[in-house]
Amino acid sequence: MSAPANMSASFLSVGRAGRTLKNNFKRWGAMIKPRPIKLTEADKVRFWEKVDKCGPCECWEWTKGCNDKGYGKFRIGDFTYLAHRVAFVVTNGDTKLQVCHACNNPSCCNPAHLFAGTQKDNIQQCVAEGRYVCGDFRGERNNCAKLTESDVCEIRALYTDGWLQREIAEEYDVHQSDISRICSGRQWRHI
Repeated sequence: MSAPANMSASFLSVGRAGRTLKNNFKRWGAMIKPRPIKLTEADKVRFWEKVDKCGPCECWEWTKGCNDKGYGKFRIGDFTYLAHRVAFVVTNGDTKLQVCHACNNPSCCNPAHLFAGTQKDNIQQCVAEGRYVCGDFRGERNNCAKLTESDVCEIRALYTDGWLQREIAEEYDVHQSDISRICSGRQWRHI
């Protein structure tokens, strides 16, 4: 299956660290080199037993273990592979390219929803469909942040007033090293 036709988006937006998407492609492209998959007939049978095959146009959900991004994991010998990649290899043969989802469902293993493409193709599809999150994720805008901007201001004030970093860390239920980085300006420097 070839890549979707809407893959020609413009890449002028700037990412988190001030890099353009074009620079991110250069950086990511060097990291992504998929390992060849060698499957036995027993592996193929075992693989398809873990897939919930619905209709030909529907997503075929991976029913076993997934990684933190929702992609299925399938172990062959000493290596663990992404389940959608194994589904593609079983039906189309191995590829040196990435295996991308046309349906945007990470646990889908329906070969009709998968296509071989580069990281650039994958990100272009993401941008074209409005799923590429680009912007400022510092401080409270980061969904993993434990502290608020007012907490950081209070922490710096407490440190200036002579509190020990360990005491401040206990008060805000964070690690002392976080307090050190906040007080030295290495974290939350935008405040």
